[in-house]
Amino acid sequence: MDKKQKKKLKRSQKKKKDKSFAVETERRLKKQMNLFDRMPKACSTCREEFPQTRKAHMSWRVVVRNEENLVRLFCPTCLSQAKKLAEEQSASQQETEEAT
Repeated sequence: MDKKQKKKLKRSQKKKKDKSFAVETERRLKKQMNLFDRMPKACSTCREEFPQTRKAHMSWRVVVRNEENLVRLFCPTCLSQAKKLAEEQSASQQETEEAT
């Protein structure tokens, strides 16, 4: 094999690799866009309607579970309650560990 053939072979391998990367990226993007269409119109916990304002888009949280193809939407009130509950749980767990 001379230099030209090696270079041609290397170029074709790189081209295949780049193409497979582009195809994979496109597939992931399509999957994410499909999940975006599944986003609920209200909070998944309290059923408060999702307002279509810039401020709401900054304060509400979207949780995506790719394995289950599940999309959930949470309002700021439910987020703060969940955060408080998680802090209480971790505090009680630490107390339990310290007691033993």
